[in-house]
Parts: sequence; C-alpha cells; structure tokens
Amino acid sequence: MAGLSFAAIDVETANSARGSICAVGVTVVREGVRLETHSWLCRPPAAVDFFARRNVRIHGISSAAVADEPGFAQRWPEIRSVVAGLPLVAHNAGFDSGAIREACTHSGIEVPAWEFSCSLYISRRHLDLESYRLPNVADALGIELIAHHNAAADAAAAADIVLALAARAGVNSLAELEQSGVDRPYRAYRPNRRPRRSFFPREELIAPEVTGSDPTHPLYNQTVVFTGELASLTRQEAWNVIASHGATPAKNVTRRTTCLVVGDGFTGQDPTAFTTTKARRAAELRTRGQRIEILDEQRFLAYLDRTATAQPAAALVAAPDYI
Repeated sequence: MAGLSFAAIDVETANSARGSICAVGVTVVREGVRLETHSWLCRPPAAVDFFARRNVRIHGISSAAVADEPGFAQRWPEIRSVVAGLPLVAHNAGFDSGAIREACTHSGIEVPAWEFSCSLYISRRHLDLESYRLPNVADALGIELIAHHNAAADAAAAADIVLALAARAGVNSLAELEQSGVDRPYRAYRPNRRPRRSFFPREELIAPEVTGSDPTHPLYNQTVVFTGELASLTRQEAWNVIASHGATPAKNVTRRTTCLVVGDGFTGQDPTAFTTTKARRAAELRTRGQRIEILDEQRFLAYLDRTATAQPAAALVAAPDYI
C-alpha cells in the first residue's frame, strides 16, 4: 500500500458542546505503515470548560484529570505539528472535524483547512454489518481496540481499519478506498452532512409522578424542559426533583412549556446564545409572546433550594428580556 499516508485522529469532549475537547489522539501512517501514536490531555476552551457526568462516565476524564494540563489552545501547535499536512481520518469524521472547528473558534485560533475522510463511511462501503460503531468494525476486522473512548486507542483503531480495508480492496489511496465498495443506504454520517448533536446516547427517561403541592414554590405548576447536561444532576434526577416540587417535566419545547433549563455551563437568560433545537424553539415561541423562563444551572439550583429571589415563571411580566 505504498502511497497510503494519513493521520488518524480522535477527540474526546467534556460535555455535549462539540468544542469542549479534553483529549486528542493522533496515529500517523506513512506509506501504508502505522507508525507512532500520540495522545494529549487538555483543558477545554474557557467558553465550554465544563465536565458533564455522562461524558466523564464514558471516557473517564474529569476536570481534576486536566486541571494541571495546558488549555486546548496551548496544545494545538503540538497537535498540528504531528499531523504535519497529512490528510485526516476519523471514525465519524463529522463529529471530530466539527469539534476541532468549534474548539479553534472558541480559542480564537485559526481553523485548519484539513481534508477529512471518515472510516465509518468507508466501513459502510466495504463491510456488511449490523452496526458500524468503532468497536463493531474493529471486531469484524480482527483489530484490537484497547480501550474505546480513549483518544489514542480510538485513533489507532481508526488507522488500522483504514489499512485493513485498503488491503482488502487492493487500493493505495484514501480517494480510491472511498470510491470503491458498495454504496449502502444508511442514516448516519455522509461527507459534508452535519451529524446529529446527540453523539452520546441518552438513557430512557421515566416520567415521574408530580407530587409537589406547595403553590409558593417557583417551579410549582410549571412545565419544564431541559437542554444540555447538568453538572449536578442526571436528566432523570432533574425530572424527579422538579416533579417533587409540583412541576411537570417534558422532553420537548411546546406551547405548554413555561421554563427551559439550560446546562453545559451556559449562563444568562438568552436562549439564542445556546445552539440546540430546544433553545431555538424557545426563542421562537418567546418572540410570539409565549412566556418561557430561561434558567441556567445556577439559577435552577437556587430555585430548588428556594433561595432564589426571582418570582415564579407564571408571575413574570412580558418584559423585553423575556420575550
């Protein structure tokens, strides 16, 4: 496979904001030979420097683990020097390329004009599997994946997948590998198509019984929707606690919604500053006159502790900053 040279990359994020990179792994392949693998821990960019419980459970990296590490912007020159102009490969490249783009933007540094190939997309063209997740593809090809969601291990596995599929197809370039095989129908990543935001699967939520009976509580009789991850509570725990205060949890923002709680370290009361479908829908409904209170995590916890000075959402007047 002379001529097949690339760098396989994997990033891990601290929360559901794709720019919250806390780990990067890069494996270098030159002339069809896998060479060294590099890995870095870093503090996410300041705007998204928040570790969600779900992400920590998945990759095991916490805020304490990166407390003494350089920030993403300080790590970035070393990462770029390892890639050194090679074409990039990632498994679900839409996620990794988007994460790098957003992390660079948050950090105020130039976004690299890197070419990305997707080993997930390539695997779909060359393998007939039930699932094309990295562990499944690696297993199908007899590739050792040492620790899934370890950035270095995932980068090495993505490199080995491309090398194995290129050998099977008898090609020696990424372009040939992407064009060969069978174009199977699928719903996941295609080049130039934005992937779904929900990269990590959520647990199935169970609607709790609404038991709170104190009409003076700020959340009483409210319909509350959550978006983003909370540092203090899982989504199910948040649903349970608001129900104990008389609020009804809901999955989506609708005309019945009276309160949107925004996690991922968001601060403020402007839903347009948070890029999720729920936040956009809340902003749209508020422009039509619907009263939807926006709570960041700190204000939400204050409501739970009943130390907040704000009035319940139902008592708010239609002031300009709430419409």
